[in-house]
Amino acid sequence: MKHLKGEELLKYESVKNWFDSLNRAANNRGKNGLSRNVKAMRLGRMWEFTNKGELNPDTLLVEAQEDIKKTGRRLDDYFFAKKKVTSHNTALTSVSYIRGFFTHNDLSFPRSIALPKKVEAKVATQDEKTSFYDFDEKTEEFVFKNGNLQHFVQNLSFRDQTIALCLLSTGADATDLLNLKVGFVKDVKGEMCKKKRFFWHGNRSKTNEPFRTFFSEEATEFLKRYVEQERANASDDEPLFVQSGRTYTRKNPKTKEIETVTEAEKFNAHALSMNFREAARKMDYVKEGEANPFRPKRFRHLFRTACAIAETDGGYVKAMMGHSSDISAGYLEKNSAIFKKVYLKVEPFLTVFGANRNLVNKMLQEVNVLKNDFTKYSQRTLRLEAEVKELKEQLKSATQMVYSFEPILNTFNEIADTPEGQQLIKRIHEAKVKQETVEAQTERAKEQAEVTKEHPIRPKAKGE
Repeated sequence: MKHLKGEELLKYESVKNWFDSLNRAANNRGKNGLSRNVKAMRLGRMWEFTNKGELNPDTLLVEAQEDIKKTGRRLDDYFFAKKKVTSHNTALTSVSYIRGFFTHNDLSFPRSIALPKKVEAKVATQDEKTSFYDFDEKTEEFVFKNGNLQHFVQNLSFRDQTIALCLLSTGADATDLLNLKVGFVKDVKGEMCKKKRFFWHGNRSKTNEPFRTFFSEEATEFLKRYVEQERANASDDEPLFVQSGRTYTRKNPKTKEIETVTEAEKFNAHALSMNFREAARKMDYVKEGEANPFRPKRFRHLFRTACAIAETDGGYVKAMMGHSSDISAGYLEKNSAIFKKVYLKVEPFLTVFGANRNLVNKMLQEVNVLKNDFTKYSQRTLRLEAEVKELKEQLKSATQMVYSFEPILNTFNEIADTPEGQQLIKRIHEAKVKQETVEAQTERAKEQAEVTKEHPIRPKAKGE
C-alpha cells in the first residue's frame, strides 16, 4: 500500500473535525487559529500512529467507538515505540496529541485508560549541576549567581553575546528572537530607539500564542551597540541577526569594476545552539552525550525561575512567556506600562553584567581584539601552508635527484675497494680541498678589498 504524507491525512473527515475543533478552541482563547507548527506537529504524530498513513483515521475512530480498550492498547503500543527513539516525556506528549484526535471527535476515555505519568527529565538533573539561583539562609534572600553566566557570555562572539542576554531577559524562544527585523530597534522616524528597554509583543511561531515582554536595560544596550556595529547599513526589513552567507564576484553597476560580495543570511536557531555548545565545551561545562547547561532553551527556563523568585503573578508570567492559558488573555490586554512595573521586579535576576555602556564598550573592544588576532593567525596560517607546500615541492625534487644518482653511487660502491677506486677517491678529495682553498682565498680577497675601499691606504709622501 502506498504511504501517505502527513498533510494528505487532512482528506479524512475525522482529521478535519479534529483540526476544526482545535481552531475553534484557539479562537475562543483570543488567538487567530492554529499556527503552522502546531498543525505540523499533530499531523506528524498522526502520520506515525497510522503507520505512515497506511491505517484509515476514520476507521480508527469507528474502532474506538466500538472497542475503546483496543484503542487504549494501540496508544500504549505507540507510546512504547516512541520511547525507543525519544525521551519518556516527549513520547508522552506525542500520545497526548493522538488522544486529542479522539477527544476532539467527541470520544471520552475511561479512567482505566489514563496517560502515563511524567518523569523528571534527565536534562533537569544535569542542569542542577550548573545552577544560577540560590537562597541565602542568613539573609533570607535569593541570590543570582551570575559569575558562570558572565564567563560563558564572554566566550561568545559579540552577536551571540547579544542574543544570549536578549534570550535571558525576554524569556523568548530562540526562533522568535532570530525572526526579528532590523526595524524592531528603530523609532517612528527610522532612527535608533532611545528607550532604556525595548518592549516586544507578538505571537510565538511554535504555538501562535501571543506574548508581551521586555528586553532588560542591559540587553537593550547590547542590542543597540550590535546594530550600530554590525547592522548599521542594513534596511529595516532585513534580519536583525545574520551570519555570512554565499560569497561571489560581480561587476559593480556604478564603477564597472569586479568586486567580491558576501551575502548575509539570517542566523538560525540550530547554528546558535551549536555555538553555545562549543563555548560550553571549551569551558568544560558539557561532555559528549550530555545536555548543554547553557543551551538557548535553558535561558527561557531561567526567565521563568527569575519570575518565580520575584513572586510575579502567574498571569503576567504566562503572558510574558506566551503560555497558553485562559487567565493570560486578560493580562495581555493590560497596558505596557503595567507590564514594565511588573518586569522591573524581575529584571535584577536577569541582569548578567549591568547596563553600564562603558562595560559594553570594553567587551566590544575585547571581541574586536579577538577578531584581529584571529585574522592575524589566519593570515599566518596561510603563509605557513604556502611555505610547507613549497618545501614539499623542494623535497620532491631533491628526492628525484637522489634517485637519479643511484646508478652512479652503486657503481662507485663497487669499485671503492679496488686500487683504481682508491686513486679516484684520492683525486676527488684533492680536488675538493683545492676548490675549498681557492674559495677561501677569493673570500679573503673580497674582504680585503672592502676594507681598503672603506679605509684607503694613504700614499707615502716624499721623504718618508
